[in-house]
Amino acid sequence: MKITAVKTQAIKIPFFKGEKWSGGTRYSAPSLIVQIETDEGLIGIGESVGPTIPVIETVVNKEFAPFLIGRDPLELEAILAQLEEYCVNWKQIGYYGMAGIEMALLDLRGKIFNTPVYNLLGGKCKSEVEFNGYIFIDTPDNNVKEAVKFVENGYRELKLKVGRDIALDTDRVRAVREAVGPDIKIRIDANQNWSVPTAIKAIRSMEKYGLHMVEQPTRYHDIEGMAAVARAVDVPIIADEGCATFEDALRLIDQRACACFLVYPSEAGGILKARQIVDLANQAGIWCVTGSWAETGIGTMGNVHMIASSRNFPFANDTHLNFMQGDILQEQIVFNEGKVAVPDRPGFGFDLDLNKLDQFGRNFEREMVFYDAEDPDFQPRTGIIL
Repeated sequence: MKITAVKTQAIKIPFFKGEKWSGGTRYSAPSLIVQIETDEGLIGIGESVGPTIPVIETVVNKEFAPFLIGRDPLELEAILAQLEEYCVNWKQIGYYGMAGIEMALLDLRGKIFNTPVYNLLGGKCKSEVEFNGYIFIDTPDNNVKEAVKFVENGYRELKLKVGRDIALDTDRVRAVREAVGPDIKIRIDANQNWSVPTAIKAIRSMEKYGLHMVEQPTRYHDIEGMAAVARAVDVPIIADEGCATFEDALRLIDQRACACFLVYPSEAGGILKARQIVDLANQAGIWCVTGSWAETGIGTMGNVHMIASSRNFPFANDTHLNFMQGDILQEQIVFNEGKVAVPDRPGFGFDLDLNKLDQFGRNFEREMVFYDAEDPDFQPRTGIIL
């Protein structure tokens, strides 16, 4: 079997409303769908997400695809090693492209061997994967309505974006806690928008409302600063932007800077590299959860297989699917009390809806992720002491 083509389609699925966070406001989920075709008719499907889809698309089509044509798709390790060597001087943007290619190759491998991808990753540890109710910056009343709806639908964990205003954030957390009661886990995410003193001040103002964890309170590169925050507060800290790669994870462990890693296959360079981070966390006694760049059902199912094959995902994970006006799978992903059943079909267990792919790919325009169209003068206040 040989690879005959690598095809991509940039798409953008609108959200029902803008997602306001400390770095801007997003209105859609842009991504790159990758299809790897073979001379025997099998097609592997993957997804690349990240901060700039047009650049990632160019990387996949112009830089990486020539290394795949004519290759045996089962030569996964050799192909990925060659791509990694090729992009060594621009590896972070390269990793976003590698993640989509690797996912398509894993999907192909599962179809060739007639087995789900989780069996290629060590076997299934769980039959369902849990996701949280994602809540973005809004008024306390609106956040309460969203939180109550998630809880009524069976979600057991909530994640609130914070980071623009400590007083408002505290009011939002308090209102949500009072509305959902003491048993629902509440995590907050500042997306690195606080200095060390501000982070300590903000977390102390909110921790009395039963915070479960705090995600990336300080700048991604300031590992010592995040470690200082972790020592100063009673709430476990999650590393998100600061835990993109295996090397990042090593530095975080060395500084004992966090209790949990937020693992992104897209940023790590694919599911296999993300699993290396997870395995390292296992040895260091650190929890793991997955983040979300607003993947479609394709990337979401990739995360589901990764999580299902590991012992080290004790908490709920991120997804934007509840905010998206549609998906590109033939069968929509069902969240049953916040949980997704792990499919037992070969590969990742989904079929692509080509009509939806065309619909959401038509007239693709880049959306600026770190931007706020409602406030053109908006600048992320990263590191400002309030």
